[in-house]
Amino acid sequence: MVDGPAQRALLAQRVGLSRLAVSELLAELEENGFVEVEGALGGAPGRSERRYSIRSDAALTVGLDIGGTKIAGAVADMRGTILAEINEPTSRGGLADLVDQVCRLIDTLCENAQVPRYRVRALAVGVPAAVHPTHAALSFADNLPGLQEGHFADALRAALDIDVLIDNDVNLALLGELVHSDIERRDNVAFVALGTGIGGALVVNGKLLRGAHGGAGEVGYLPIWTADQHGSIMEDRVGEAGIRRAYVAAGGPTEHSVREIFEAACQGSQVATETLDTTADHVVRAILAIMALIDPDRVVLGGSVGSRIELIERVSRRIAEAWPRDIALERSHSGPRAGLLGALQLSREHMLKALFGAHPDRG
Repeated sequence: MVDGPAQRALLAQRVGLSRLAVSELLAELEENGFVEVEGALGGAPGRSERRYSIRSDAALTVGLDIGGTKIAGAVADMRGTILAEINEPTSRGGLADLVDQVCRLIDTLCENAQVPRYRVRALAVGVPAAVHPTHAALSFADNLPGLQEGHFADALRAALDIDVLIDNDVNLALLGELVHSDIERRDNVAFVALGTGIGGALVVNGKLLRGAHGGAGEVGYLPIWTADQHGSIMEDRVGEAGIRRAYVAAGGPTEHSVREIFEAACQGSQVATETLDTTADHVVRAILAIMALIDPDRVVLGGSVGSRIELIERVSRRIAEAWPRDIALERSHSGPRAGLLGALQLSREHMLKALFGAHPDRG
């Protein structure tokens, strides 16, 4: 988009069309309420040029990041400016209740932004599940019971009567990270999210890797075997509940949260320190597996656990000892809002393409 009001001549130069073609397009956009005239630039009589400006709030998008415990939502205009944002606990009463909650949340966002609900054209939702790349069926949705009861995307479309896009929450977190951070090398990136659950997303040769069933990068399901041959999956050990179990088993207080375990480690607690060391060992195994398979330029760690500097430092040291090449291991720049920002970016790109056609450089 052109920043600020612009004349037809500048617009014609930017888009590579004749002034006549641009004039016809502007007339149509003005009639449909997407642009407005902000005045004229001075000049000789009969040669004044009208200045056109986009009406950013003529069409709106909503992004949602649905987690096992909370939903983050935002509504944005065509330029991507966030007009309102909200967080609230996730409904755990099943698919129908979750659809009702999404509908109420969008109404609240529009009310808070003081914009009419009918201007919302697209919704993108990040979910803690694998999303099939063809028909958007959900699997691996253990952290949100009831999400697989029916077809979530279809239920939302029926309730809202707008375009709905569903994607894995970590896929969207990676998209948000790439768009809103200063990462220069974007063609081969892995994002590992560690928090209540464990997830991963992979960009390989510039494209998001999805897999046959949408489960590419789901490192939370990697198996872990202990010395007593007892098997479990990564999420059971590195998720918040797993960290707390390991801490209590080692003699730590049962009432400590994961945040308090990190604080205890910083204060010199041996039990807390050993718990974080073990957690880092598990994370390193997952990251080394990713590195061996896709050879990324960088690995980004996010989530409430993954973004802790204490964990990142432990993981970095271990990877440096085990891996023959340097690898950029960094903390998420977008923090806990990465998934929400990615959802807004996805919905905005979809809306602009639906309204104005594909960008000539993107197809």
